[in-house]
Amino acid sequence: MVLAALAMFGDVLLAGTSRVLSIAGEDTTRPFFYWMPFGFGELRRGHLVLWNPHTYAGTPFFGAFGPALLYPPNWLHMALPTAIAINLTVTLHLVLAGVFVYAWAAHRRLHFAACVFAGLLFMFCGAHFWQIWRGHLHCLTTLAWAPLIFLAIDGVLDDGRWRWPLVGMLAVAMQVLAGHVQYTFYTAIVAASYALLRWLRSEPRVTWTRRWREALQLLAIYVGGACLAAVQLVTGLQTAAESHRAKISWDMASWFAFPPENLLTLVMPEFFGDAVGYWGRGTLTEMCLFIGVAPCVLMMAGIIRGDRRQRRWSLTIAVVSLILAFGSYTPLFRILYDHVPGFASFRGTTKFIFLPSLFLVMLAAVGLDRLLRDRSIAAWLGPLAFLAGAALLSYGGALTRDCAAGARGLWPDLLGSPLGGDAYQYLIMSEQHDQSVAACTRTAVSLRVAGATFVAVSLVLVASLRVPRLAYALVVIGVLEVMAYGRYTRATFDPRPLPERSAKLRAALDEQGAGDARIASSDPYSYVAMGAGASDLWGAEPGVLGRYTHFVAYAQDWPLDALMVRPGFRQPSTLFGMLRLRYWLHVDQQERLTLEPTRLPELPRALLLPRWRVIPDEAEVLRTLPTIDPAREALLESDPGIAPTDVPAADFGRVTVTDVSTEVLEVRVVTAHPALLVITDNYSASWRAEPWEANDARTYRVMPANYLLRGIPLAAGTHHIRVVYRPSALPWGAALSTVAWLGWGVAAGALVTRRRRSSSR
Repeated sequence: MVLAALAMFGDVLLAGTSRVLSIAGEDTTRPFFYWMPFGFGELRRGHLVLWNPHTYAGTPFFGAFGPALLYPPNWLHMALPTAIAINLTVTLHLVLAGVFVYAWAAHRRLHFAACVFAGLLFMFCGAHFWQIWRGHLHCLTTLAWAPLIFLAIDGVLDDGRWRWPLVGMLAVAMQVLAGHVQYTFYTAIVAASYALLRWLRSEPRVTWTRRWREALQLLAIYVGGACLAAVQLVTGLQTAAESHRAKISWDMASWFAFPPENLLTLVMPEFFGDAVGYWGRGTLTEMCLFIGVAPCVLMMAGIIRGDRRQRRWSLTIAVVSLILAFGSYTPLFRILYDHVPGFASFRGTTKFIFLPSLFLVMLAAVGLDRLLRDRSIAAWLGPLAFLAGAALLSYGGALTRDCAAGARGLWPDLLGSPLGGDAYQYLIMSEQHDQSVAACTRTAVSLRVAGATFVAVSLVLVASLRVPRLAYALVVIGVLEVMAYGRYTRATFDPRPLPERSAKLRAALDEQGAGDARIASSDPYSYVAMGAGASDLWGAEPGVLGRYTHFVAYAQDWPLDALMVRPGFRQPSTLFGMLRLRYWLHVDQQERLTLEPTRLPELPRALLLPRWRVIPDEAEVLRTLPTIDPAREALLESDPGIAPTDVPAADFGRVTVTDVSTEVLEVRVVTAHPALLVITDNYSASWRAEPWEANDARTYRVMPANYLLRGIPLAAGTHHIRVVYRPSALPWGAALSTVAWLGWGVAAGALVTRRRRSSSR
C-alpha cells in the first residue's frame, strides 16, 4: 500500500512546498490552505479556535467540524509547512484506506492476493481518488475509516470478542473528528443497515444470550465512538442548530444525486467525458464509480459463485447504498428527507457512492479468491467477458467513425437517449460543434478501451484454465486500471501565489488605513482576507450561521439556499454598511489585486445607541431594516430591560473594543444614560458577556440587534466587559470525551494484558 501511494505521489512529496495535490481554485485553496495555518498555528500556542472572525462577518470555527482541530493526523500542520502537511495527509489516508480494506478482507479469510487486490482497488477507485482532484481533504480523511467500522461489525458478529467494539469505537471517533460530518452520517446509515441485516440473520445455533450480547456490542460501537468524540460532536451539533444546515430546502437537498446512468462509469470512467469536458449530469468528480473492468468481471464471479460466508450481504448493502446515492431519482428520498433526523441537513446524496464502491471492491476480492481456489469459474467467466468486450469494441468503433464524420449518426441518438440528460440540447441544438466532436471522441475512446480490456481479461481467464498462475495477471490488470486512471486524473497546483495574494491585500489595506473595515470578495479568492488577517463578508463554509444566510438572501434578493452555491455577491446593498463593508476585492488574471471602495454608510466596530424598537418577529425585523438609520436606532426581538432616551447618539458616551483572541473581546464603555451597545459582528446564541473583574456582580446579556449583530443592554455608568464566544456544550463534551478515552484506554489495556497472559501460558 505504501509503495503504491509513493508510486502515485512520490514526485509531489519530493517537491516540498512547490506542489500541492488538488487543482487550483477548489477546496484546498478555499478554505483548507488558510484554515490549517490559522487553526493549527493557534493550537500550537495552546489556543483552540472556537470562532473565525475572518469570513462571513464572523462564524463558528471549531464547531463547524471542517477544520478538524482535534483530529490527530491533522496535527502535522503544527510542525510542517501547509503544503507538505496536506500532501502527507492525503498520502497517509490513502494508505490507511487500503490497509483497512486489506484487514477487512483478511478477516473474511480471503486469499492473500485478494486482500491486497481489494486494498489497492479501494485506494485508487473513482469514488475515492477523485476527492483529491477537488481538494476534498476532509472527505478523504473521513471516509478512510469506514472499512474499519465494517470490519468491527463483522468481528462482533463472527466471534463476539470485546476488542471489536473498541476498534469500532476508535474508527467512529476518528470519523467524527476528521471533519466531514456528512460522510460520517452516511456511513452510520449504511453501517446500521449492514449490522441489522447480519444480526437478524445470525446462525440458528447462536443462543439468544449471545445475540443480545452482540446487539449490545454493535450499539457500543457508535455510542462509544460518539462519547470518545463528544467534545467535537456535541459542540458541532449545537453549532449546527444555529446554522443554515439545520434544514435546507428540498431543491437544495435533492441536488447532486447520483444519476443512475453513471453506473456505466464502473468500467468506463470517461463515457460522459473528462472533468473538463463532462456532458453528463452533475460533475464527474462526484459521479464516478470507476473500479475497473477486471474487478467488475471478478465481482460478477463473487456475486454468482462466491462463498456465502465471505459475501456476507455485500451485494445487498451495495444495492441499498446505491439506491441511497440515487437520492431524488427514487421516491425513497422524500421519505428520508421528511422523516429521518439529519437527512435534510445535507445536499449531494452522490456522496454515498464510496460505500457501494467499498462493497463492490469486496465482492471483486471474493471473486478473485474463488477463482484462485476453483479454476472452473474461468470456463464461463472468460466467454462472458469476451462477449462484453466485443460489444463495446463494436459500438466504440462505430461511434469513432461517426465522430470522424462530424459527430453524426449514433452520437446524436446517444445524446437524445435517457443517457444524454441535457447534453443533447447543449451540444446538438445549440450547435456546439467542436465540443460535440470532442465529447464524441472521448466517449468512443472510453468504449474502445473498456472493450479491449474486457477482451484481454477474457483471454487471461481462458489461459488460466491451462496455466493457473495466470489468474494473478487479473490482479495486475485491475490495479493498473485504477492506478493508471488515477495518475491520469491526478492534479497539482503551485501554492506559492496564495500567501503572495494575502500579502498584497495586507499591504493595500494598510495603505488605505482600513483598520477593522471589511471587504467582500468572490470565489476563488474568498480566503485571501483570512491569510491577510483581515475580515471578509464571503467564504466557502457549509456551517454558515442561519441568521447571516437569511440576511444575505434578503439583501441580495436571493433564494434562501443561494449562499451555498453562489460565487460571490451579486449587487451592493446599503445593509452591508452595518457589517463595516468598505471595499470590493478584485483579482485579475495577472494576479493584480485592487480594492474598490463601496461608499456605503459604514458603522464603526461598536457604538452606543439611545433608541431601539422591539419587533418580536424575526422576518419582520428583516423587512424593517432598510427603513431605519442603524447609526441612530436598532431593532431588537425582545425587551432589553432598559428604557430608550432622547439624548443624541453622538453625545451619548464612548466605547472601545479590543480583540483579546479570536473569540474574546475586551469592551470598555462609559455612558451617562442607559444605552444599547451594538457590536457590528455576527451574533450567535453562544456569545456571552460578563464583567471583566471577578468582584463585579453585575450581569449582562448578548441579544440579536438588527437581526444579525450583537446587542448588549447597559445601564448608565462605567462598564468593563468580557464578551466571549463559549458554546455551552463544549465543557461537558470535553468532560465526556475525557472520561470516555480513559475508559477506552483501560479496556484496551485490560484486553492486551489478558491476551499476553493467555499467550504466555
